[in-house]
Amino acid sequence: MSKIGEANFLINKILQVFFNLKIFVMRDTFSILFYLKNEDTAEKSIYCRISICGVKAPFYTKLKIKPKYWDQETKRGKGRSKEIPRINLALSKLETEITEAYEKIRERRKKVDPFYLRDYLQGNVQDKENVSILTYFDQFNSELDERVKAEDLTDETRIRYVNTRERLSKFIKEKYQRDDLYLDEIDVRFAQRFRLFICTNYPCKNNTAQKYVQKLKTVITDAWGNSFLVSDKLIRHKLKYDHTNRTCLTWAELKRIMQKKFYSERLEKVRDMFVFACFTGMAYGDIRSLTEENFNLMNDNNEWIDKDRNKTKVKAEILFSDIPKLIIEKYKDQRINNRLIPIISNQKCNDYLKEIAALCKVNKNLTCHVARHTFATTVTLTEGVPLESISKMLGHTNTVTTQIYAKIVNEKLRKDASKWNKKMVGIEDEFNLKNQ
Repeated sequence: MSKIGEANFLINKILQVFFNLKIFVMRDTFSILFYLKNEDTAEKSIYCRISICGVKAPFYTKLKIKPKYWDQETKRGKGRSKEIPRINLALSKLETEITEAYEKIRERRKKVDPFYLRDYLQGNVQDKENVSILTYFDQFNSELDERVKAEDLTDETRIRYVNTRERLSKFIKEKYQRDDLYLDEIDVRFAQRFRLFICTNYPCKNNTAQKYVQKLKTVITDAWGNSFLVSDKLIRHKLKYDHTNRTCLTWAELKRIMQKKFYSERLEKVRDMFVFACFTGMAYGDIRSLTEENFNLMNDNNEWIDKDRNKTKVKAEILFSDIPKLIIEKYKDQRINNRLIPIISNQKCNDYLKEIAALCKVNKNLTCHVARHTFATTVTLTEGVPLESISKMLGHTNTVTTQIYAKIVNEKLRKDASKWNKKMVGIEDEFNLKNQ
């Protein structure tokens, strides 16, 4: 071997020794010690102390022994007592469990905390591997229950997640012939098939089905954020919604509903709630939670509805006009839990509104939210209320959302065009058309 070759060989050996030494130095110092707690009793508690890099986490092993049967060198029981084999077996088993848990955690974490290891052994740390989608969905929904109790979330939103979980379970059983799937099995293809399942098996179209997929995406992202997943496979899955025109009533249609005499009390109450929404722009959930505390007398001597929207927590400020006043006065003796208007479930309201539409010859798909659209268009925008004011009354965070309504109001366009055309009368006389 040449001198250059020998030099390179020695350099490689030195680097290898240095590298191995560095790994040895960087490796955690890990040890397990069993000892007796110093207490004034005949039998003393056996404690375990996990030490990692000098940090110590002690805990009770739930075993006891008389001091005369304890061997300080082996840290095990000694003597001929019948309990000694049982105690020693339990300590050896625990030592093995601690070592295996330590190695398992080290594979996922660069640094292991002894207190985390102790809590992991005692079942106080949730095992985040091999968790199923429905199990995690149940955990997610339980947290939503707590948020509803804390008034941080509406119950309507919670119910949507409960329904999504229910339909997800049916989808998995039908399409995969399994009771559940692991979180890491949920991918884009799964989401696409779930959307198709919703469209096929339930009376809804693409946009509604996509909302169920959106709930699934939220849960998967939550699982990823809480380290139950290495990656979020749905994060790049784009939901494709069909473009739809927002339904709103014309003045003629709204007046037919207002003037109709109903012989059914249930239809009358739903009609009144709908008309209230048409003149306040309030969504179903906001009307449901409306109380007297939401009314303020302003400097203009008018009463205003001053309420944070349940959905966005953005404040909506609405003038309390005559028709809403009459409706609240009508039901003042029928209030339940301080609610100003008797109101049933959103689903039932929408069902009854279909009947009302048929009776009033309104050939439109009437829902509770159509009232909000009607307020934004027919009742305010077409009557000259500025978009900025409408946005404030609707509780929108900005006018971009409100601008959608401006695109669908033909009546407003005709009025503005007619007003502009009148201003243009006589301007033709200023034009030298014949170039003379």
